[in-house]
This record gives sequence, structure tokens and C-alpha cells, in this order.
Amino acid sequence: MKRVALLVGAAALAFAQPALAQETAPDFSGLASALGDVFKAEPLSPEQEARLPQAEAVVGQLFPPGTYRKMMDQMMGPMMDGIMSQIGQLPLADIARISGLDEASLAAIGDAKLGEIAAIVDPAFEERNRITGQVSVDMVSRLMDRIEPSYRAGLARAFATRFSASELAELQQFFATPVGARYASESMLIYADPQVMAAMNEMMPAMFEMMPGMIEEMQAKTAHLPSARTPADLDDGELTRLARLLGVPVSELKARAAQPRDEAVEEAW
Repeated sequence: MKRVALLVGAAALAFAQPALAQETAPDFSGLASALGDVFKAEPLSPEQEARLPQAEAVVGQLFPPGTYRKMMDQMMGPMMDGIMSQIGQLPLADIARISGLDEASLAAIGDAKLGEIAAIVDPAFEERNRITGQVSVDMVSRLMDRIEPSYRAGLARAFATRFSASELAELQQFFATPVGARYASESMLIYADPQVMAAMNEMMPAMFEMMPGMIEEMQAKTAHLPSARTPADLDDGELTRLARLLGVPVSELKARAAQPRDEAVEEAW
């Protein structure tokens, strides 16, 4: 669920950039297509299908309609406030592009003068950020309403897969008790609790701290593998086959193969 918020936050960052830094809206179609088929679920067995009504009843207790929206409302407000505070000033790179000064020189100017500069360069910057944040939060709320039925159905199938009929019956009985009902009403919302989200803030610094070592490990473990080939590395048969697969003239690939290797590496793919 935090992943959804982060994706929306990334989109907000992209759209919040001023016009001088962004001429066209970013295209997320490739990302959406790639993420759409990440997970595949096996069909339920006849026994699991028989347990599905029980599982749906349990999910109804754990995840009543509107729960997803409540979770994201709790999560997105503080998250978008944090994101927008990070882009509360016109990015130095944009001012550098206009002024010809490097970012280090601009940073030395100080926040007060940079604020004045930003007001000249993009007077609507703060209002654009405010609107962007609000639109992002509203979009997430609409998104939650749209995907919640599918999410609830997936939860029900998961419960039908993981629990037996007797276990599902016991869960229903427990959730019918006062403490069980209390637990059921809070069990999903608690993941969006500020205490949990504050703890999750440790994830990004820890990830970035690990990143250099992870990159070094990847490089060490793939060092024995050959580099990707360019057209200059292919023989006539491979070029012909590649041209057919790509739907381009063989002559075009052969022209690339005739280039010096450095140029071929730069232009090939």
C-alpha cells in the first residue's frame, strides 16, 4: 500500500516541475504495462472455491468497504506534505539553466534571495505545488475506491487458499467477540498508523546506505559475463536475422557495424 503512495508521489514530483524544466507530460504507460503482470495467481481448487464464501465473510469483518480509502487518507496527507516540502523551492538546476551559474554558486546565494528569484522565474510555483498535492491526494482516494473491490476479492481468495473451513469458522467466531471485533476493525488501518509509517522512514536511508555495496556485489558477480554486443560484433548471418526480427533493413545494421566501435557502442541500442 505504501508502494501505491510512493508511485503517486513520484508522479506528483514529475508533474510539479515548472514548465521551463518539462515540456511534455511524463509517459507512465510503459511502467504501468510492466507492473501490470508482475504477479500471477493460480486458480483456486474446488475445495478452495467451496471455502470462498466463508473467506469473503472473514474479509468483510477485517476489511469492510472504505477501509482502503481510510488507510490511504491517513498515509497520503503526511506523505504529500513531506514531498511538497522537498520541492517547495524552484529547483536549483532550473535557475542554473537560466542564469548560467552552477548550482554550488546558487546555493551560496541563500534561501531568501533564491525565493525572490523563484518568484520572478515562476510566480505560480507554490500554487502549482499546492494544486499538485491536492490533486494527487484526490486521485489516490478515487484510485482506492476503484481498486478496493478487486483487492477485497483477492484477500478472500487468499484466505480461502491459506485457511481451512474450520479455521475460517474460528476466525469468524473470534471476530464476533468484542476484542475480536476491535481487532478486525483496526487490523488493516494500523499499517497506516503514524507510528508504523515513522518506523518505515528508516527504510529509504537504509536502502541508500546498502546501495553502493549492492552495486559492487552485482559488478563482482557479473564480471565474468561478456558485455552486450553491438552490430559491429555480429557476423552477416546474425545481422540478417536481427534485421528480420527488428523489421529494419539489413543495410542499416551493416552500416552501424561498419562504424568505429566507440561510435557503435554510443549509437547502437
